Amino acid sequence: MKIGYLIADFPVLSETFVVNDMKGLEALGHEVVAISLGKADPATEGNPNYQIKGRTIRVAGLAGNPLVRKLRKLVARRRLAKRHGARFVEAYHRKPDGMPDDLWQDRLTWDAALEQIDAERCDWIYVQFAMRQLLLGFWASRLLELPLGVTLQAHDIFTNPLAKWFDWTLGQCRAVVTVSQYNREAILNMAPKLDPGRVRVLANGIDIERFQARPHAPHRPFRFAGTGRLVEIKGFHVLIEAVGLLARKRRDFRVSLIGEGPLRPEFERRITDLGIGDLIELMGKRDASFLQSFLPEQDCFVLPCVIARDGNRDGMPLALREGMACGLPAISTRLLGLHETVSPGTGTLVTPDDPADLARAMEDMIDLAPPQHGVIAAAARAKAEAEFSLLHEVSTIAAWMADER
Repeated sequence: MKIGYLIADFPVLSETFVVNDMKGLEALGHEVVAISLGKADPATEGNPNYQIKGRTIRVAGLAGNPLVRKLRKLVARRRLAKRHGARFVEAYHRKPDGMPDDLWQDRLTWDAALEQIDAERCDWIYVQFAMRQLLLGFWASRLLELPLGVTLQAHDIFTNPLAKWFDWTLGQCRAVVTVSQYNREAILNMAPKLDPGRVRVLANGIDIERFQARPHAPHRPFRFAGTGRLVEIKGFHVLIEAVGLLARKRRDFRVSLIGEGPLRPEFERRITDLGIGDLIELMGKRDASFLQSFLPEQDCFVLPCVIARDGNRDGMPLALREGMACGLPAISTRLLGLHETVSPGTGTLVTPDDPADLARAMEDMIDLAPPQHGVIAAAARAKAEAEFSLLHEVSTIAAWMADER
């Protein structure tokens, strides 16, 4: 099966799950073409972890001289009409009953991109994130008669201006996938015309062969680690405050935060103000290879997610599952579907936006006897093996595609 995989930018250092999906589908014998609306993240250049076997196509007709873009779209539209005949012409020019005018006009954006997709002769179009790339997938499916699927994560559900069209865009999909039951319920509430049977829950998979545990007794000082962009939804501002509180009682621990983002200057100032520069390190961007060697040497993974002031939130953080796969007990928050990842016996869930509650959980983790810590660590790894496998995820998606062709 040949799959056109639609994404906004590709590859992106912080979106390892995207390239993992593509590589996983390739490992199953499918041909994957990455179709990207934007550019590659310079931080991924030359990194084999972010390369796929198939080609990467950059979508045409979205930038450059407006007159040249318009001409290119007109030429592409005529060629598509000639190739596909009356069916394409009618679908292109006859507005479906009830379709919003602005969604109908959106088809004029994509003529050149549709010709690129048509030339690939894909069997399926699969979209990651229900943002602008889903609009291209929607029109490719309607006009080129290609089966369509999409995975929704979190921000593309909860802070997405294009969600107003979900009854149409998701309704065109043969498979709508999201990463938690919480998300599924939200999608069905937002798109009441959607067939519930098409909305399925499947968490992003991780390569559990690369993210391996190395069982060990907890270190002294105890080692906490967290990974993710330095943005509000990750809750690292809460973690910094918790470290400040815990440091008043004890200093026998260290915290390593891996990631980069716009809140770094604010975090650095607050760390200095609290006098905890010796306890917490902002390590910056690191790739998957680094994480695979670094995380197994830590003692606990901490990601205290919150709902941001603009409503954005994390659906089911990949980083949390990577930490658990490395045999780390997890600390996260009682928020959204996070209890579906950090289940009883694999870690602790605390109150969101509550530094004191987080500090208590961190202290309890430090004080665990080595045998207790080992039991939780083993349970975290076992859950990863049973539920977070990349092979399970891509095999399931591929089976859905085969059933819906």
